Amino acid sequence: NDRDARAHYYLGRLALLDDAADAAAAQFERAVALDQAVSDYHLWYGTALSQQAGRASALKQPFIGKHALSEFERAVALDPRSLEARDPLVDFYSMVPGFMGGGADKARDQAQALAGLDAARGHLAFARLAIFAKDTSTAEREMRAAIASAPDTFRPYSALANWYAGDKRWPEAFKALEPYIKNHPDDLYGPYGIGRIAALSGQQLDRGEKGIRAFIAKPPKDAGALVLSGAWRRLGVVLEFQGKRAESQGDIKQALTIDPRNEEAKKALK
Repeated sequence: NDRDARAHYYLGRLALLDDAADAAAAQFERAVALDQAVSDYHLWYGTALSQQAGRASALKQPFIGKHALSEFERAVALDPRSLEARDPLVDFYSMVPGFMGGGADKARDQAQALAGLDAARGHLAFARLAIFAKDTSTAEREMRAAIASAPDTFRPYSALANWYAGDKRWPEAFKALEPYIKNHPDDLYGPYGIGRIAALSGQQLDRGEKGIRAFIAKPPKDAGALVLSGAWRRLGVVLEFQGKRAESQGDIKQALTIDPRNEEAKKALK
């Protein structure tokens, strides 16, 4: 039924799981046109547009980004308690200049609103703003506060580990994940996190390989094509570090089979 907004919404969600941002955006656009009053339709339309913007030319990016921003704003207007819509607004407002609707004050207001709804998400939002402002001490403090606020949630541990990895502070990056892995041995995102850092650093390769293979063998339900393609690429990189070139190439080709647009996999294969 082409006039069923829910059908288009779910087709869009499925398209995003397949990393098909253009197809997803078309479905969400139709859902929004049929029913303007549902926050989630605008949220996911904005998400698809954001992915499109990331792959668009420099000329098109500002226009697609501005459209995405307006969809997230509409999602929040319809549902002020929408964490998933407020979160990207923090980043949009911090990066977009004032004449295009952004600004640091707007970004901080969204981070504060997030904190009122979810303390950990608020701390992570303020950490991102601190990173953007190159305030490293505040960024680290906010990420550790996020972990303290939600010790059973993987996201804050991953954020801290990724931040350390961005500065090539490899021992600290691995260490940041250890408490979560110890307390949640059945969550495969923990060992996969070790694998991601192993692929970046060339360290703890055996453990990293084991973590990625476990993730690939039984991927979580929310791991779509984009995530799985990334996992195969990282496995290939880890194997390359270990000198297993032929096997590495096979795994990177598998990453491209899952997502032919995986630019990092293309670079790794070269």
